[in-house]
Parts: sequence; C-alpha cells; structure tokens
Amino acid sequence: MRVKTAFICLCLLICPCALCYGQINFSSVNGERGYAAMRGTYDWNLDNGFILSPEYGYYRMSDKEIDEAGSTSRYALGVSYELNDTWRLTADGFWQPQAVGYQAAGYGLGATWFPFYRWEQITNPRLSARFYQARYRTYVDKKGNDLAGGAFLQTETGVHALTSADVGNWKLQAAWHKVIKYSSSQPDNVTFSWADIPFMTAVVQGFVKEAAGISVRYRTNFITPYAALVRYRYAELSDSAAAVSAGVHIVLWGMSVSGGVEVFEPRREANRKTYFSMSAEIEF
Repeated sequence: MRVKTAFICLCLLICPCALCYGQINFSSVNGERGYAAMRGTYDWNLDNGFILSPEYGYYRMSDKEIDEAGSTSRYALGVSYELNDTWRLTADGFWQPQAVGYQAAGYGLGATWFPFYRWEQITNPRLSARFYQARYRTYVDKKGNDLAGGAFLQTETGVHALTSADVGNWKLQAAWHKVIKYSSSQPDNVTFSWADIPFMTAVVQGFVKEAAGISVRYRTNFITPYAALVRYRYAELSDSAAAVSAGVHIVLWGMSVSGGVEVFEPRREANRKTYFSMSAEIEF
C-alpha cells in the first residue's frame, strides 16, 4: 500500500509537468525483505536560462525483523541558471518529513564548468562542484527504541564533485563526496535512515562521511551497457564498503529504458546483497 501511495505521489508530481518542455527521469530498485527505493525527477526548461527540477524520493527499509515497518519520503527542488555556454549555477534544497524516527532538511549551492565542446575525441567535458549543509534529527536508536535523552541532532557540511566527458562512444564519469565537518560526535547506538551513494538508486542507512566512484557507458544507437563502482566510508567506522551496479539502457520510441542490478549493503552490519533496478527517461 505504501509503494502504491508513493507511486501515485510521483505521478501527481510528474503529470502536470508533461505539458511543459523538459525531461522526466524515473528509477527504482527492489530487493529482498521488502526493500524498495524509488526516485523521480522532472527537469523543466523555462527557455530563459532557468531549469527547475522537482524531485521525489521514496525508501522502505529492508530488514523488518529489526526495523520498524514503515517508509520514508524525501522531497527536493533544484534550480539552475545558465550564465553562458561555459558556466551554470545551481541551488537546491530538500525536506524529509519525520518518519520511522528520522527527520532531515538541507540545502546546497554549486556551479558547473564546461571548458570546451570538443578536443580531439573528447566531447562535452564538464566539472561540477556543490557545497551543502544537511540537518538530521534522530529520535530512535538502531533497534527502533526511543532515545532516552531526546532527539539526536546532527549538522553535516560537505562537498560533492562530479566530472564527466564523452570519448568516442564511451561516456566516463567520476564522483567524489566528502563531509567537511560534523557538528556532533555520533553515539554508537545512533544512525540515520537515508544516505545516498553516487551513481546508485539505492538508499543506505548511516552517516556516509566520504565516497568516490566511477561510471562507464558504451553508447550505441539502441543498446548502451553501463557499469559503476563506488567505495564509501561511514562516519563511525574506519573501513569502507563497496557498491556495484551494471545493466543496459535500451532506446525505444524516444524513451530510454534500463534494467540491471545493484549490489550494496543496506546497512553497515548487513551482508552485501543484490537488488534489481530499473529506470526510464523521457525527453520532450
């Protein structure tokens, strides 16, 4: 029922936008024990240099034997402005209403640099950087019990960087994420319900302090295989975890559809598991 409600919210977000010029992106990943993550974004080009990007995210925890049965939604809005052919400025914010003992909000500012269009076989290179601040509020411990001393508050300040370029039929991307500062030391029994990993639809639990990943695609007219590898580190642990995804994009009637797998750990204490993902992209 919760998945159906999330899907309806996604449709209500996207359908009014279909009357405008833009691009719709939808992706989801599903796995065992009811794990589900879903994201939908609409890039609305206003034809005056501005692009609005409303986004909806949905996540249902996987291990119901430990976690409280329930789901989490996240709403976001991004705004970008093209200064010229070389620079684009961005601003964004998100809101995660309180659910299953967690709540968050955040904002960010960034810029994208396009140094040139073509040089030898390299085309469309870009470099993006984004500085952000996120505020988390945790009401429960890892077992779902209320925290004795009240809610744990955490403010995270960090930076994202992304670079990409096309080399012939290859599309290469690299991403880096780093938390510059935490406002508080995290207790051992406290975590958070939502953390993103570059190039993955998946949502994991915990405070991810840093992450680095690469993504490779080989483009053809109809079929584009892809693969990505990401290593990420939690704030409370010295070792790192890895996530891998692979699949194919297929272009049908102007719509790009993909199917594949994502291998990751939904929480740090869990063993690595395989989940099936799908996505669709429509441009009009």
